[in-house]
Amino acid sequence: MSYPVASHFPVAPENYQGDNPPAGRRRWSQLPIDYGVFLLAVAFFVVFAAIFVSDGDQSEWMVCYVRAAERMVEREPIHRIEPVAYAYPPAMAMLALPLAVLPRDGPLYAWYVVNIVAAVSAFGCAWRLMGGPSLVRMSLGWSVVFWLGVVLSLRFFVAPLENQQTDMVIAALVFGGCLWLWRSRDVPAAVCLGAAAAMKCTPLLFAPYLAWRGKWKTAGVLIAVAVALNVLPDVVFPQSSGGSYLADWSNSFLGEVGRSAPGVWFSDILLNQSLAGLFNRFAQFGLPISTEALDGRWTATSTGGAGGLRLVVYGTALFLLAATWSCFGRAGRRMPSLTGPVGRPLPLDATLLSVEAAAVVCLMLLLSPMSSKAHYVVMLLPALLVARSVVQRPTMGMCLILAGLLLTGPLTAKGLIGKQAGDLALAYGVPTWFVLLSLLAMWRMHGMLRPARGQLVEYCERGQAADKEFPHHAIVKNIDRRDPFAGRCDDRFTAGAVSKILPPGRQTAGHGDVPAPGAQQQGVGKDGQAVDQ
Repeated sequence: MSYPVASHFPVAPENYQGDNPPAGRRRWSQLPIDYGVFLLAVAFFVVFAAIFVSDGDQSEWMVCYVRAAERMVEREPIHRIEPVAYAYPPAMAMLALPLAVLPRDGPLYAWYVVNIVAAVSAFGCAWRLMGGPSLVRMSLGWSVVFWLGVVLSLRFFVAPLENQQTDMVIAALVFGGCLWLWRSRDVPAAVCLGAAAAMKCTPLLFAPYLAWRGKWKTAGVLIAVAVALNVLPDVVFPQSSGGSYLADWSNSFLGEVGRSAPGVWFSDILLNQSLAGLFNRFAQFGLPISTEALDGRWTATSTGGAGGLRLVVYGTALFLLAATWSCFGRAGRRMPSLTGPVGRPLPLDATLLSVEAAAVVCLMLLLSPMSSKAHYVVMLLPALLVARSVVQRPTMGMCLILAGLLLTGPLTAKGLIGKQAGDLALAYGVPTWFVLLSLLAMWRMHGMLRPARGQLVEYCERGQAADKEFPHHAIVKNIDRRDPFAGRCDDRFTAGAVSKILPPGRQTAGHGDVPAPGAQQQGVGKDGQAVDQ
């Protein structure tokens, strides 16, 4: 029997605990292995605490965000052109107020606690979106997926902690919103994504994605939440001069995007790893062979040739958008809804949503006027999806993409290759190429998943029309409970796997064998064989 390629991307059940015996019957010496992920996470956060608070009052959190919050309380403008400028929407300063009122170094320590919670939430949501099982007593295959995903994303995952940025909280909100979407809870999803967009505009890209998927109300709620959170500071803390925080931000920083050449921002051009930053550096420095060619980059803000640069940047952005939306399918078309016994989407639906969310995340970074390494924390989800794809189905194409991601990700970190080589890597836009390769991987995965899902949906609809007792809920129960990495069971949620549960009368429909609707039902026995019910 031939299986559709989608069979290699199932979703493990939430309560899966592996094939090992219960913890009560295991030796104490085995517990560090069973709970190794959690022990390493605790050790990581304990060690990283010293790095996070090392700068004290001079940390970016204190100098930028806390100072902006204090100015907001004093009814003063918060958006000023200064060495460490607050260049973000006003909502972020307002949300920092509860921590800003703490004495001395209290805001910094409290912010680290918030980042710990956000980091755990972000990873947990991304792991679940990828389809991972419980992190306790993982099978060998899942352990390989976990560590490969960590290797690919760790460089970017720790960046917000190194700079005391808000990107970890934004990542937690984005992944949490996507998880709510997976659970068909549109309002909480819109609130989470809207809050992330209020803090940094790029998550607004989920609004056209939701509209493309026919979720117009969800997209509207997302935009309303983002706007409301940025208007609220003007209502609660109106400036004594009568000005508007939102208008100040729009005029001082957002307007700069339209006035300057693409890629120009209030920071070193090497740190801007968006498409605009990539093409700006190529226009100014070409392909430098030494760091001497990069001298003077701090003041390289000329708008000369901005017209041609805009044409290249915006043209490439439109191409990436068009290619991604084309991959997603026809605009305004809702995915047919097939749910399991408790209303959860089928595994194939969940994986498709995760791949599409990861593609939107990649576009967020590429289309932003400024994407620094701290913003790349959201690449955790694409990294986990690539890791799973390579482990479960190591095709030549995905293996080549993995090699490119390793080269443009962990292997070109400054800690490994040195500062000079690291600066050249940034000049070449190596992190940007990491995102482009990840987006290519999402296109490839989606191209494998969508045809097989369409076949399965068509089959289920034909079966339900022909037989009112068509047991697709039982199919979910029998297949969704299995760990795809368990050596003794390799069933997948596909039309081919369905044919093991349903009757022997089959029709061929492109991929695998499809049972004829309305035939006698079968179940799956303990040994994995089909049995009559």
